[in-house]
Amino acid sequence: MPSSVTPSGHDAPHATLIAQAAQILYTNGETTHATTEVVGELNALFGTDYTLVPSWPQLSLLHPDGTIVRAVPTRIEGINMRRVSRIHKALHAPGGPDRAGLTAAVTQAARLPACPTWLFCLACGVGATMMSLLYGIGHVHSVALLFAASALGGLLRRVLPAGAGQATRALAAAFVAGLAGALSVHLGWSSSARLIAVCPGMMLVPGPQLLNACMDIARHRHDLAVARICEAGLTILAIAAGIIGGLALGGADLPVTARTGAIPLWLDVLAAAGAACCFPVFFSMPYRTIILAFLAGALGHGVRWLAINDLGWSAPAGALLDCLVVSLVATPICRLRHVPFAGVGFASVVALVPGVYLFRGMAGLIAFTTSAGDPAEALATMTDLTTAGFIIVAMAIGLIAPHRLIDAWMDRLDARRARGRTSG
Repeated sequence: MPSSVTPSGHDAPHATLIAQAAQILYTNGETTHATTEVVGELNALFGTDYTLVPSWPQLSLLHPDGTIVRAVPTRIEGINMRRVSRIHKALHAPGGPDRAGLTAAVTQAARLPACPTWLFCLACGVGATMMSLLYGIGHVHSVALLFAASALGGLLRRVLPAGAGQATRALAAAFVAGLAGALSVHLGWSSSARLIAVCPGMMLVPGPQLLNACMDIARHRHDLAVARICEAGLTILAIAAGIIGGLALGGADLPVTARTGAIPLWLDVLAAAGAACCFPVFFSMPYRTIILAFLAGALGHGVRWLAINDLGWSAPAGALLDCLVVSLVATPICRLRHVPFAGVGFASVVALVPGVYLFRGMAGLIAFTTSAGDPAEALATMTDLTTAGFIIVAMAIGLIAPHRLIDAWMDRLDARRARGRTSG
């Protein structure tokens, strides 16, 4: 490893500012590639030649001679994409960025608060309710219980100390959902799908981390991708453990062979769009992105519904088509509005997240350890896990492939405009 040094002379404040900007971007949902590009833009602005070396525990800023001039931690405790947008806006201000304005923007971005707790809890409740409508929840009373359980879980995620870790906070919120699911069983409000327990858990899935991990794979940053996937995987396991543990403590279970109901096109589109609107709140994105998430989510899910119900496509194929549509619509708008694609992209397709399949599959695996198991349950478990795997792969391909192509095309357009301004 190169040795760590302290920069001297006029480079010292620039190194600090560049490292701070990179840390804000990287830990708040921006892709690794976009973060390194911003460092290049800052180098051009300040006349420096630093290289950013990203890794999971820290970001290292290297001098041209290979020594580390700044190292900042990259622990992700909560995503606040308003901070990312603030820095991008300063970089792409009319007339070009200036040093004083950019310095002020980075300082302001570091201080931007997350969305209010009351709004976060409301979004948790509304999002879980919309997801339950997608899966055909049938009891009016259960909707109220589901809303309350998800909102309470959101409150726990906010009040637990940041040092507890993302997985611990997700475990606590999912446990509350599991207890609510058990209560609904005893009250006779629950179907075999246990949507009151499962749908709040789907609000906890760390989507931007998974999507950015797939983007790292596409950029051949496999070490970062593995770290992101492991971190996100631990959170997903914690969610499943919380749901199953809460149900078990309340004397209920998560049936492996349960299936969800079908709903009409209009309800499918509205529920998917409604769920998409909640995730910009979770990620503290600029509120204007809610409209984009609503439209992209409605369009993508409507196309998916038609493909599955009218054309007979499978769930993974429908997910691929949905994500292709969302990526084609959202990528250029995110680029022009300087909003992280991971936030809008995941928000628009959150209804596709195979949480139901994953949680049922994990419940089935646990059942194998306590009994001989039933052949039908074994088949259902393997089917759920396989379907979940194919849906995740389809979502990654559908979101990333158009995003990469459109991004490359827009990069060429920007370079052509820059050459035109220079020659003019």
